[in-house]
Amino acid sequence: MSPNPLHGAMNFSLPEDLQNYLTEIDKFIATKIAPLQASNDNERFFDHRREHARTNWDNQGLPRDEWEDLLAEARRLADEAGFYRFCLPEEFGGKNGGNLWMAAIRMHLAKKGLGLFNDLQNEHSIVGNFPDVLMVKEFGTQGLTSSCKPRHMLTPA
Repeated sequence: MSPNPLHGAMNFSLPEDLQNYLTEIDKFIATKIAPLQASNDNERFFDHRREHARTNWDNQGLPRDEWEDLLAEARRLADEAGFYRFCLPEEFGGKNGGNLWMAAIRMHLAKKGLGLFNDLQNEHSIVGNFPDVLMVKEFGTQGLTSSCKPRHMLTPA
């Protein structure tokens, strides 16, 4: 069924400032995250060896410390660069990123495939997704919002 011509055509183009932001993210990945992934045999966490490299089979299948440390370092770098808390309000160090921007950013990163910049298996990303923080801020009582400071609101690790 064709669109109703009375309503006009839908424009799916991304705003230019959003496209520029995606370019900034790509530059950050190329200069900071890709070199970190390529160092110290960290590629083992992303190639055919990834399940064994990430998993401590002798500790009930929990993630290995080396894997968690690598993710924490990527989040720290992203936070330093101003990307990690993008969607959060300014009061939490964010940029008040909206839903359109978050959807475009997450899709952009997902299209790049598996890497230290974004891993869909464990929801790691250099641009954090914090729906819990936004829900507590928006809908939490005064008591809840003052007492509830999720770890990722304050630190990227």
